[in-house]
Amino acid sequence: MRRFLTLVCLLGLAIPAGVSISGCTRNPAGNYCNGLGYGLKDTAVANITLQPQIAGISLAYGQTIQAQNPTATTCKGTEASIASSQISYGTTNNQLVDISPGGSICAGTWNRNTGGGIANYTYCNYPNPLPSTSGLPYGIAYITATADAVTSNPVAVYVHAPISSISLVTTPVSGSSGPGCFSQNQQAKLDADAFYSSNGAQTLLCAPGSSTLPDCLNSIGTLNFSVGTSSVATINAATNVITAQQPGTTVITATIAQSSSAAGYFSTCPPKSINIALANGATKGVVTQGVGQNLTTSVTDTQGNPITGLTLTYQSTNPIDITAGGSGSITPAFPGVASVNAICEPSTCNPAPINEIGLNGTGLSVSSNPVNIIVPGTTSDFAWFGAPGQSQYFSSIEVLNGTPGLTTRLPYVPNSMLMDQLGNNIYFGSTRELMIFSTASNAITKQDTGAPGVVLAVAPNGEQVLVNDPIRDVFYLYNSSSGTSSTFSGLGDAAAWTPDSNTLYIVDSASLGGQHTNTLYVHNANSGWSTYDLGASGGSQNLALTVPGVGAYLAGNPTVAHTWCPTGTVGNNASIQFYPQSDSVNLPTSILGSTIDGAHILGASLNGTSISLDDIGVSIPSTLCSETTTGTPPNQVQTMTALSTNPKINGTVGLNSVTNATAINQVVTGVAPTTASVTTAAPIAFITYNTPSSSTAASTLPYYLPQSSGAGPVGYVSFADSTSATPPTAPLAGALSPDNSIFFVSTAGDNEIHFISIPPNLSTSAPPTETNHLAPNTFVPATVITVKPRSVT
Repeated sequence: MRRFLTLVCLLGLAIPAGVSISGCTRNPAGNYCNGLGYGLKDTAVANITLQPQIAGISLAYGQTIQAQNPTATTCKGTEASIASSQISYGTTNNQLVDISPGGSICAGTWNRNTGGGIANYTYCNYPNPLPSTSGLPYGIAYITATADAVTSNPVAVYVHAPISSISLVTTPVSGSSGPGCFSQNQQAKLDADAFYSSNGAQTLLCAPGSSTLPDCLNSIGTLNFSVGTSSVATINAATNVITAQQPGTTVITATIAQSSSAAGYFSTCPPKSINIALANGATKGVVTQGVGQNLTTSVTDTQGNPITGLTLTYQSTNPIDITAGGSGSITPAFPGVASVNAICEPSTCNPAPINEIGLNGTGLSVSSNPVNIIVPGTTSDFAWFGAPGQSQYFSSIEVLNGTPGLTTRLPYVPNSMLMDQLGNNIYFGSTRELMIFSTASNAITKQDTGAPGVVLAVAPNGEQVLVNDPIRDVFYLYNSSSGTSSTFSGLGDAAAWTPDSNTLYIVDSASLGGQHTNTLYVHNANSGWSTYDLGASGGSQNLALTVPGVGAYLAGNPTVAHTWCPTGTVGNNASIQFYPQSDSVNLPTSILGSTIDGAHILGASLNGTSISLDDIGVSIPSTLCSETTTGTPPNQVQTMTALSTNPKINGTVGLNSVTNATAINQVVTGVAPTTASVTTAAPIAFITYNTPSSSTAASTLPYYLPQSSGAGPVGYVSFADSTSATPPTAPLAGALSPDNSIFFVSTAGDNEIHFISIPPNLSTSAPPTETNHLAPNTFVPATVITVKPRSVT
């Protein structure tokens, strides 16, 4: 029994102890990478990575660069910590690539034990001897980083003679076009020819695809490329593959051995043609007032491939009635007629560096076909009348009730009077200041002494005003919002902005005397100011923009056209004319007008005391400016050609009922109004003129009806009070109502404003006639009339 109790006691003590000992048993292999309890622990450094392990490092002789800090990981892939003091660096050739204890790399050898208080590793000596691989000045060494007895991957260091220039080489990726330009989304592999200077000569060091030279990747290292204009192309930095985006040319910058330079240019193919239409596919149509429309736009590049996402400017010839938005949206706010075009114009579309305009067709402009839009109906109008140079007052009328408005006195006698096309402001020039009158508040809102002179033109978007100071011989491009100006030296007599407000044409004639010259001035938002001699045509005092606004016809003898397609050799800036003369018509003209359909340029000139009217038919191509290419890269030469408007003389007509004209003032072009049943807008042009101040004979208002071919008929409007004691002796100035239903014309003799109604079915048998006339409360006849529409509700 005693033995049994002893056994029970021993078991009571032994079993818990055994359980306890068994529960605390540890696994000695758990902290080691091999899981066997010995070797490298799983918290120790197992791998060291030194970058850039793929691209390597490129250095020219004597250049230095700090090595990137190596990164360490454990055998489990987690980050391991290494102190910089633990790291040592090595090189496979310390005469070619030397590296300091702190990781500073030298393409050559560091100074050591130099003396004179100069610290070690201060300056880098050229390699000695200079490297030579197959007779070429480059060599390759490898560096490594070591810590905790672990050595990193080797990193190649390419040491070479200084690169003096780099020439871009693009190799099309399968399925892409090239050389020249690449269509949207096509790709190319970027590479380069690299040169070094040998005895003062540029010597090729490496080139892709050469049988005698190495490629640059394996001799001087990886080149890094970047684009100057990201909208034109994008580059995959890892593969150096470039993808064409939007039309244009961009500079490609290459970086090698810590130095960057322009290596060449990449072009995304420009649009060859732009086609726009209404939603039903038609290029002309009747639109209901207030009902918006969206144009459909298709663009094809010079390779015949489609372009999407293009930034186009949509121009309307009548923006106050029919507005064209940036995406091709049409807003018919008031009745009227407009021709709408889509324009691709640098720098917002198809840009190119200023020194490479024309390269592969980039940097050039292109216009679409026109879409003619008619908004039937009539509207009321506000009209303002003034006599710049003669009166300090101007007056207004609201046509709905037919009563004259208030007469406004200006601070100074104006020398000019122009309203912006949106009808927001009227700008009065004077020798003292620029005066701005708001049509909304019926008050002068600003007087600016910083822009004195003659107001020659207002940009269609209302953002800029051209003022010419004849005393200082300077043009002011006046910002209507900020009140600031940029200036350019010169004198002008007439000017006009293109509908997109990007290009401004100014003409001058030495016949005006003083400092005037026979010069055409052109200011473009992209290319800036340029000038052109008009001596051959005797200068010009008047001009008319083409429709669309690809250029301008300039009055003179002969009558000439300047258009937006440059001439000259691509890359040779000295040879380039941005707005060259494109056409010359052997007709003398003094006043010009262009029809809204873009098919006619009408030119009037004095023929003794009568007037001759010339009808010049034009046909403007809706394609990219043309170029001729000779030779092959790199000796390829591209020559740009001016854009012809294909003029032809439809005929010359005499306004024989005008017998005592002394000067021609205007050729005012428009169309007949439209209705729900009459939707064909027949073109019409009115001619205003002066007669001797002593004249007492009643005058008539001549008009011309352009035809699709040949010369059109001429007619004359008789004024209702022609038999009064003070008959109208000359139709001095006129303006069409925006809905084209009324031509407002001021007359000398009776100092009145006459309302000439234009019938929708305009023809020689249904001519325009006077329906009203009134005196605008002025002491002299009006010489300027401006009109804006208003709702009749």
